[in-house]
Amino acid sequence: MPLANRPIATLPATCDSAPTGRACTDAVIAALDGARAALGLGPYMLPAGFDSMPPTRQLFVLANLDRTAYGLPPIAGISPALAGATASAMRSDVDPDPTSLLASLPSYAWTADWAGGWANAAYAYYEWMYDDGYGGAETSNVDCTSDGASGCWDHRRNILAFAGAGSIAMGVSAGVDAHGQPSYAITLVWTPSNAWTGYSYSWAQAQAAGAGAPRGSKLRQSRKS
Repeated sequence: MPLANRPIATLPATCDSAPTGRACTDAVIAALDGARAALGLGPYMLPAGFDSMPPTRQLFVLANLDRTAYGLPPIAGISPALAGATASAMRSDVDPDPTSLLASLPSYAWTADWAGGWANAAYAYYEWMYDDGYGGAETSNVDCTSDGASGCWDHRRNILAFAGAGSIAMGVSAGVDAHGQPSYAITLVWTPSNAWTGYSYSWAQAQAAGAGAPRGSKLRQSRKS
């Protein structure tokens, strides 16, 4: 767990005009790598073409790179069955609640995160992982109302939940809310098996593209040189 928030100090001006473009995304990834280094971890080893991936897949890949870095089981894939719950939450600026979709299962558990107003998916993810504690007037986590409040770092804990055996699926949506602002919502669902859902994009596919492999980081660095 980070000892304190690490807000991103500055981003290039292109983040105003092209927030999801390569320059802005790479700037946020550089900040993510810096935050990781402060915790004694190596850089995010991204798959080829990460900059041009849909934001839903970017969030999935980043979450799994952190889960595997901490020795946690990876999320198996993005579940289309959870799309409705995350899309509704994303538009409404609330955390998803997949309970009604899971009620028929004998055993399950879930966590959920929402973020809005950030330039791109990588920035929203940064806020969940590295700027989720109390920061006075600059606190971005609305559930972190004071230093040490129970809601502080909840978004990070939600991403790193579920260490035991079983299967983990992700529901994820990215778009704009009712006010036209960028909005992102995810839910992680643990079940004993994955028989209840298929995947529109799997961790195996991300790994085949280089996620988690040393060459993934080299590919990203070569684009910036």
